[in-house]
Amino acid sequence: MNLLSKATDLDFWKSVREKEHFEMHLKELFDMWEANCANSDLPELKYSDYKQYWVTGDRKHYETPYFSRRRALACSAMLSLIYPEEMKYLEHLENVIFAICNEYSWCLPAHQGSLEMLNSTVLDLFACETGFALSEIYTMLKDRFDPLIRERMVYEIDRRIIKPFTSVQNYGGWENWNTNWTSVCMGSVACSIMLMRPDLVDDAMIARFNTSMDKYISGLGDDGICLEGCGYWQYGFGFFTIYADMVRSFTDGKVDYFKLDKICRVAQFCQNSLLNGHVAVSFADTGGRFSYHTGLLHYLKKQYPDKVTVFDPKYAVASSDSCARFCMHLRSFIWMEEDYYNNPTSVGADAEYYAEKSQWLIKRTASYGFAAKAGYNAEPHNHNDVGAFIFVKDGKQAITDLGAGLYTRQYFTPDTRYTILENSSRSHSVPIIDGEYQSASPAAKATDVKYENGVFSMNIAAAYGKSGTMRIDRSFAFTSNSVTLTDEYEFAGKHSIVERLTSRIEPQISEDGKIILGSTTVSYDPTICTCQISSEPTTPTPDNLCYMIDFELKDGVKEFTCTIK
Repeated sequence: MNLLSKATDLDFWKSVREKEHFEMHLKELFDMWEANCANSDLPELKYSDYKQYWVTGDRKHYETPYFSRRRALACSAMLSLIYPEEMKYLEHLENVIFAICNEYSWCLPAHQGSLEMLNSTVLDLFACETGFALSEIYTMLKDRFDPLIRERMVYEIDRRIIKPFTSVQNYGGWENWNTNWTSVCMGSVACSIMLMRPDLVDDAMIARFNTSMDKYISGLGDDGICLEGCGYWQYGFGFFTIYADMVRSFTDGKVDYFKLDKICRVAQFCQNSLLNGHVAVSFADTGGRFSYHTGLLHYLKKQYPDKVTVFDPKYAVASSDSCARFCMHLRSFIWMEEDYYNNPTSVGADAEYYAEKSQWLIKRTASYGFAAKAGYNAEPHNHNDVGAFIFVKDGKQAITDLGAGLYTRQYFTPDTRYTILENSSRSHSVPIIDGEYQSASPAAKATDVKYENGVFSMNIAAAYGKSGTMRIDRSFAFTSNSVTLTDEYEFAGKHSIVERLTSRIEPQISEDGKIILGSTTVSYDPTICTCQISSEPTTPTPDNLCYMIDFELKDGVKEFTCTIK
């Protein structure tokens, strides 16, 4: 059984060099080659950098050279397939494979466990991805490799991936989760075993794979929402799709996840997340710039031709992140459909998507894009953001959600996570009550959530621990060119209330009750509040600021309204 039949077809790779619709992804590969291979030796992975995660919490010093090696692996393998006569690509690929096989661990320090524990076979996201990449590269190029490289690949994939997984009945941790970890790790391990050791894959093994994937699916909303955000949808659902495709082939169609209605709904999450221009919904730990993996979206379009939208190629990438996942690069070629490339689906100016279970509302008009969420403050990759919203105009987030901050040890430590700007409600457009920000807890949730008669409303008092003593009724009403936010308060006694809006655009305050954010205007009543502007540097790029626009309500004021257009 050839699970990568198209990828092993020499005539197909010859066509890649000749057909116009592959040009943009060829350019990506050549750019990666120039940056990571052409004029530089492979970066060293130093122990002094490795241990920085435990010493300072820093991840970048070790991860930067680690992922440079993975980019070198991906582009040299792809170019070896496309240009088999150019031996420089294969020679460099063998050097990269040799170096990766010599690494102490394929797992990142952030996922390794104790620094003192000798364990070179931990299966984290990136160990599993590395094993899968090498398995696919071996399957396609083994006949061209030197014997030592071939044998070393087989040995290391078996030692680091297959044996740690098959030596236990349940690997624990990610095998039982319902997040992107489950689909990425299980998808990578399962596909590696199907490619490298198909003799191990019996009905019981397939059932083990599927049990884990079913748990991943359970973490996705029945309404098609991925609470981890758009970036993690492409990551987690991308690996799920690759697994679902391979296991369908391996079982001759007996296992077919694409027949499930829920998978069809989740497949539409990417298109529903588009707000305006290149801007997408950026809730949770994700990015706000809209792009899509060509192969993934083309494949999903082929499964659901009447449901999935394929956007203009200007939004398309072969791999949209610095991790350079080989499986995504490969499928952006072998899953690309020329007809979809040449005839993208037109995106209407007006669209509305209300996800009742997940409590998200997404709207697009000819004038703006908008997204708001209710939810709770213990969601996957959670930010304290109950009631937060985004307003986009002319391709910019005027009212912003910063998305992911800089990943460090402290970023994922419960005691410090919500001291970080991006994760705290202080960087979200939600109130500050009695000087306090929202708390992180499953109980910190919106109640009375509904979308009726064109108004999205909720009570967000519980996010501040005020449930039972206060109501904070937040609502959003819409016209074709504006959004009106209204917060109504019910409480006894005296409370300090600050209404906060956040933006990456430096605000200008006018004298007539308006805040100017580029082409966006926020109108409010200056007689009921005072307005102040402050800012903080964002963690990934400290030169960029998050501006906080604070409206401090005067004593006795229990309603705040502003109109954004």
